[in-house]
Amino acid sequence: MRNMEDEKFLMKPIGIVKSEYKNPSELHFACEKGKRAESISEIILKDEFAEGLFRTDEFSHLWIIYFLDRAERTEIKTHPGPSSMKNLPKAGIFATRSQYRPNKMALRLVRFIKKTKNVITVGGLDAINGSKILDIKPYVSHFDMPDDLREPEWYKW
Repeated sequence: MRNMEDEKFLMKPIGIVKSEYKNPSELHFACEKGKRAESISEIILKDEFAEGLFRTDEFSHLWIIYFLDRAERTEIKTHPGPSSMKNLPKAGIFATRSQYRPNKMALRLVRFIKKTKNVITVGGLDAINGSKILDIKPYVSHFDMPDDLREPEWYKW
C-alpha cells in the first residue's frame, strides 16, 4: 500500500466565477439561506472546455465544484451553521458544509439559468469573484436524492 501522507497532485481549473462578492465575509447569506440563496453568478469556462457545456441547459440544477483559495484557515472542529445561531453544537469539519476545510474544495448545488458559448449563468452559488472552477456535474435525482435521508436535528435550522 502506498504512503498517501506526502502524495500531492495537481488540478487545473476549467474556469472562473464572475460574482459580485469580493471576499468570504460577504457570503454569510449562503449559510443563512441555504438553497434559497438568490445570488446570480456566471461561470466562465476556458474556451477549450466550452463544448463540455453541451446539453447542460436541459438540467434545472448543476453541482459546482470549486476552490476556496481565499478561505483563511482550516478548522477540524467548527460551528456548523450561521454565526447568528449561537446554540448549535460544534461538529467535525466533515460533518459540516464549512469553508474552512483541509483541501479548500467546495460543492454547491445551483440553479441553471442560461448558457451562452463558454458561460453559464447560475443562481445560488456562494463563490467569490475569481474563484477557480474545478468541475461541473448535473444534478440527477436518481443519483443525488437518497430515499433514506438522515440528518441530525441540530442541522435542521
